[in-house]
Amino acid sequence: KGKRTDIADSNGAVAGRMGGRGMKNVWKLSNYLYGWLWQKWTKAVTLVSMILAVCFLIAAAVPTGDPKAYDYYPKVFRSYDMVIDHSLLPILFALGLLLILIGIFVQIKGFSTNGKGIYTMLLLPMKRHEVYFAFVLSAAAAVALYYLLWLVLMVAAYFPLMSFYKMQAAKEIFVLTRDNIVTGLDVSRTNGLFLAFHRSAFLDMVFPSSVWRVVPALGGFVLIFTGIFFAGFWTENKVTAVLGSSAMLLCGGYLYLHDAIQYVTSTYYEAPIGRQLILGIIGLVAAIWWQDSIAQEFGKRTDL
Repeated sequence: KGKRTDIADSNGAVAGRMGGRGMKNVWKLSNYLYGWLWQKWTKAVTLVSMILAVCFLIAAAVPTGDPKAYDYYPKVFRSYDMVIDHSLLPILFALGLLLILIGIFVQIKGFSTNGKGIYTMLLLPMKRHEVYFAFVLSAAAAVALYYLLWLVLMVAAYFPLMSFYKMQAAKEIFVLTRDNIVTGLDVSRTNGLFLAFHRSAFLDMVFPSSVWRVVPALGGFVLIFTGIFFAGFWTENKVTAVLGSSAMLLCGGYLYLHDAIQYVTSTYYEAPIGRQLILGIIGLVAAIWWQDSIAQEFGKRTDL
């Protein structure tokens, strides 16, 4: 009994060391993959998008043109959500995000087809599902950094722009009727940062301000994310890879871009909040199930 206890304890210690070593290897490989993706792809995309975003914000905020062309919202006095939605920031953000997702797909396909250097499976001291998990971590970190930098930019740009607009609003003379004139208007209460994130169609879609919108947006984007991994790692059947990834991209795109499509098409029908929430939960569950299926199929591959 003493020997058996010693053997069990030693096996448990070995398993613990192997588990810790596996997570350490996952962390090392994910750092390497993220560094490669940052140097080869995402650094240029992120920096260019940030620089252009600042230029677009300045162009949209500086008063130009005939003030009479803005009967209800003169350009010398606009809320922050109007500045954002009337600029090219939504298109710029979408292009940058699309390029980052393409870079992730290119990295995955390069790993699946080339198998050179650190990508050689037989030389990596880790299990195959750990390799897959490292890819997921590095790709998620690249996307999260892109979102974080845009969030910081949107918050930081609010204060100088709105301080300028507040001064302009205080100087404006608003003629409501012949005998009703308003001047020295204080717009600080109706142009807060949180209100801007709630009223802007772009900011409310990218950075939702309620749980009812976070779940559908997150479910849709995770489905898109999973579709890219499915297209890159699923090599058993090309038809299955194309159909499966296309279905996930379409369903995920619908959930993620639902509000944007309504805004562009000017359709004022609003889907029930409960339905969108349920669809978002279904999308999250489906994405997790597909991620597990990809990891299992990846472990069965014999061509690596």
